[in-house]
Amino acid sequence: MTTTLSELVRGDCDEAILSSIREQFRHEIFHGREGLSYEELCALTYERMRWLNKRLPSGAALLKDPTRLLAVLECSAVASPSLFLALTIHYCLSLSAVMEFGRGRDDLETELGSMSSIGTLLVTELGNGNSHAAIRTEAVHDPVGGGFVLRTPDPGAQKFMSNNGLPGVPKLGVVYARLFVGGQNCGVFPFAVPLRGDRGLMPGIRIGALPNAPLLPLDYAVVSFDDVRLQAHSLLSDDARLYEDGTFHDPLGSPEARLSRSLEIRQNAWIAAAAACAAAARASSAIALHHAHQRISRSRLSAERPVIGFRPQQRALFGALAASYAVTCLVNEAKRAWVGGRSGGVWAPGAALSRTLGLTKAFAGWVSERVAGECMARSGAHGVFSVNRLVEYRGLGIMMNPAAGDSFLITLEAGRTLAEGHGYTPPVVELPEPLDLSTPATWRALAQARERGLHSQLLNRLAVARRRGQSAFEMWDNRQELGRELADAHVRRLALDSLLSAVDRVDDPVARAALDPLCMLYALDEIAAHADWYVGEGLLPSQQIQRLSTLRDTACERILPHSRKLVDAFVITDNLLQVPMTGPPPFVDTPLR
Repeated sequence: MTTTLSELVRGDCDEAILSSIREQFRHEIFHGREGLSYEELCALTYERMRWLNKRLPSGAALLKDPTRLLAVLECSAVASPSLFLALTIHYCLSLSAVMEFGRGRDDLETELGSMSSIGTLLVTELGNGNSHAAIRTEAVHDPVGGGFVLRTPDPGAQKFMSNNGLPGVPKLGVVYARLFVGGQNCGVFPFAVPLRGDRGLMPGIRIGALPNAPLLPLDYAVVSFDDVRLQAHSLLSDDARLYEDGTFHDPLGSPEARLSRSLEIRQNAWIAAAAACAAAARASSAIALHHAHQRISRSRLSAERPVIGFRPQQRALFGALAASYAVTCLVNEAKRAWVGGRSGGVWAPGAALSRTLGLTKAFAGWVSERVAGECMARSGAHGVFSVNRLVEYRGLGIMMNPAAGDSFLITLEAGRTLAEGHGYTPPVVELPEPLDLSTPATWRALAQARERGLHSQLLNRLAVARRRGQSAFEMWDNRQELGRELADAHVRRLALDSLLSAVDRVDDPVARAALDPLCMLYALDEIAAHADWYVGEGLLPSQQIQRLSTLRDTACERILPHSRKLVDAFVITDNLLQVPMTGPPPFVDTPLR
């Protein structure tokens, strides 16, 4: 049984590991710095990366210890979202691709492990809607020299938004390109390509810095290749083989299968992004609630009191807190599955798990963005200053939406695969009688009913489209929005299940007194958000809808005496936050001139 709030939050990660990682962020290199230029901010991120890398296990060891790696990334996301992103790209994408696909490239593992070069990933291209399915960068086998010629065939094939724009930082890129051997398209493979050295760009490499991205500063760039000569071992061939006589064999059998395999590396970024966004949501809630307990206000109807004593503030901030707990519990389930600790159902290895990880990443980004935005709005003018971090955390949520596969596209694809039944069966619904909105059985049943109802609606509309003779494109294009709603209902049901299941494992009565009303508020907020659907389907009568407001107020009343305890369970230390707003009034740390 889980017995403490902090154990529920940290999942399978040992507290001793977390504590040792948090300690690293006490160093002054992680202290906030005002007035830096955009280029200086990017340079600071790489300085912090190298400092941290020297004090952590090797990159290869971290990848073999994913629980520790995710803890590092979560702490990094709270301390500096830009640092989190650069570390994720370096460890989870670049170094991971070398270890996964590049047999015998110990030299690259050493180079990236020491951070003598920073690893980057170059997949997305500027044209064709940034589609990973339409990669046009070419790597043509040279039968005479035995290596490859890497080229960008047209401006739309330039690699887009990789972090390669800052001069003076050596970079090793893992470049995804379409391999041609003897004129035959062999599919998309990763190639290890030195991009920048100590003396500048490598021959044939062209890099153009993109405009500043203040929501999540990093040296984003477009990169193109002008007949760059690559050695034979630059190809990270996985289990495919290019023989000396120029023949090529790929056991996967087709370029489509190879592309799918090459892009599996995205799952590492999905789980990292989900973990970081959940951590940012927790940090946002902690900042805003600490502030709300100390910020004194008064109304015409009451004496002075902390703003958390007002119901609108409770609804907003306790709702954000509840959402932070829910996304944390969902992400903990995803972590468990990713490291191989769970199987079965939507968490079973294969297509089901890939879809669920993608949806978890999408959901965590949306929750992080919404929670941080709500916390900003409820913190008054203090919430808009970058030193108070909420702007950064909202930026992380926003920027993670298009990262490592656009979250909107992920949900569209998930809706299609759910409708086609790939590793999925819609939930069985048993609505309790009577329907009591204060009970977990009702919350679960309503979430299941919405998912099953949307699934049934989508299948019915697809059947009508088939009878009308619509093409596959027309059939799905006209119903993609309903598919997206289905995917959204699915991941929201998983989040509710994860929260309730985690709370069920808590046997401490004091902790349950805090968690039970938190679950109630989260579930009722979800029901209220889709009240029109439930009424339209005849699942909730209007009098039950009218009860929602009263029940949510009741949940807030029960949460209030436990709200500090719920936030303290996040164990977000001051050295990670460094936020003036969480301290005593006047909530600023600016010398008068």
